[in-house]
Amino acid sequence: MIRLVLSDLDATLIWREDHVITPFALDAIRALREAGVHFAPCTGRIYRDLPHMFAGDETACSTAVTSNGQLVYLDGELVDKVPIDHGELVRVAGELAGVEDAYLVVEYGGEKVAVGADIAFVTAHPDNFWRVETAVPTVPEEPCYKANVRVVGSFERCQEVAALLAGLLPALDFVCPMPGTPHIDITPHGFGKDHGGDFLMERLGLTPDEVCCFGDAENDLAVLRHYANSVAVANAVPVVRECARFHIGPASEESVAHALLDIAEATSAGRMPAFMCENRVEPD
Repeated sequence: MIRLVLSDLDATLIWREDHVITPFALDAIRALREAGVHFAPCTGRIYRDLPHMFAGDETACSTAVTSNGQLVYLDGELVDKVPIDHGELVRVAGELAGVEDAYLVVEYGGEKVAVGADIAFVTAHPDNFWRVETAVPTVPEEPCYKANVRVVGSFERCQEVAALLAGLLPALDFVCPMPGTPHIDITPHGFGKDHGGDFLMERLGLTPDEVCCFGDAENDLAVLRHYANSVAVANAVPVVRECARFHIGPASEESVAHALLDIAEATSAGRMPAFMCENRVEPD
C-alpha cells in the first residue's frame, strides 16, 4: 500500500497560470490525509512559496521536500537542510562573469539576489528573473539552500550554459527543469529530490515500496528513478515519460488529483491503486 506521496507542483499537480491549486486537487489531498497517507510537495521551489500555491491551506503543504531536496519539512518544522558549498557558488559566479546572457541568483533570508550582474540588465528582463530587485558583487557568506542560473534566451541556450558549467564544475549539478523556463537549478553533485524523499520515508518509518512519486521535468528524475512507484503525467518531457513506471493523463485534466483519490481509496481498502495496475510500464 502507498503511505507517502511525493508530488512535483508546477505542470504536475498544479497547472493553472496563477500557480494555485484547484479546489478539486486540494480536496484530493485532504482525502489522502484522511486515509492515513502522508502527502508532501516535492519541488524545486522554496517553502515560502507553498502556502500561496495551496490556496492558503498550510496543512496541505506542511510536510514538504523543497529546493530540490535541500530543505525538508515535516508538519511545518524544518527537519533537514543541506547547503550548497560556498566556494562552488563563488566558482559559478566567476565562470558566468564571461557569459553575457546568464548570471547567478542566490536566495538569502527570503530575497533573491543577483550576483555579479548589472541590476538594470536584471530588471530589463522581468519575464526571466522573478522578483529579483537586488544585485551584489560577490556571493554572500551565509549558507545558501537555493541557487539558480538565469539565462536570457531560448531553452536550447539554457541547456548550452548548463552543459558548459557542468563541464567546468563537477562538484555541482546543473539541471534545466522545463522548456519555457529559462533557468538552471543548481544542487550539489548527485543530490536531488530523492534525498528529501528518503529523509521523510525514514522519519515516518516507511519502506520504499510504500512511496509514490509524481513528476514531469528533468529535476524530477532523481526521485522518479529512486522509487519503483514512479508516475509521469502525459505532459512530461520525454526522458521523464521513459523513466516512469506508471503513466497518467495531463496535469490540466487533474490527473494527479484523480490518482490521489485512487490512492486514498486503495490504501483505505488495503490494496494498491487501480491506476498502478492498469498503467504499468515494465523496464526493458
